[in-house]
Amino acid sequence: MEARADATARTDGATTGLRGLVVAVAIIAALLLVVAEFSTIASVEVVGDSCEVVNDSNPELADRCALSGWERHGGALLLLALVAVGGAVAVRRGADEAGGGVIAAVGVVVLALTLFADLPVTHETGAVGLNFDGASGQAGLGFYLELIAGLLCVLAGAVTLAAGRRGRTPASDA
Repeated sequence: MEARADATARTDGATTGLRGLVVAVAIIAALLLVVAEFSTIASVEVVGDSCEVVNDSNPELADRCALSGWERHGGALLLLALVAVGGAVAVRRGADEAGGGVIAAVGVVVLALTLFADLPVTHETGAVGLNFDGASGQAGLGFYLELIAGLLCVLAGAVTLAAGRRGRTPASDA
């Protein structure tokens, strides 16, 4: 009887530790999403010049020199960050499968935005490239923050879901 109680206490301690880790990772991912929303996702560099030169010659083109997460997604990353925090709260309160599923889903959505919407834009020069020779598009810090946040959410959600499935026994399902 004592051995069973010790094993249960160890399992509960491991579950609590795992929950704490998942919550921390999900909150870090949410913070990265908030920072990405206000960071540069894609920018255009002009060889030998800066965006100030573009702004001086054609202010309309200067808008394309750097695109933030807000300009690309209009606040969606902030909403996804809130949903990820909600999933973390659910995990913290013991709703592992629901919370883990929410966190993983946020990660999938963020990765889809990053890879299918933002990645192609990072290499485009748009109208700036038409007017300035040697212009090149590149990913900004916000792009990488988005990517890392998405990966962290998928990882945290998957770990939570896997731990929940592994912890279930046929006797506990009955």
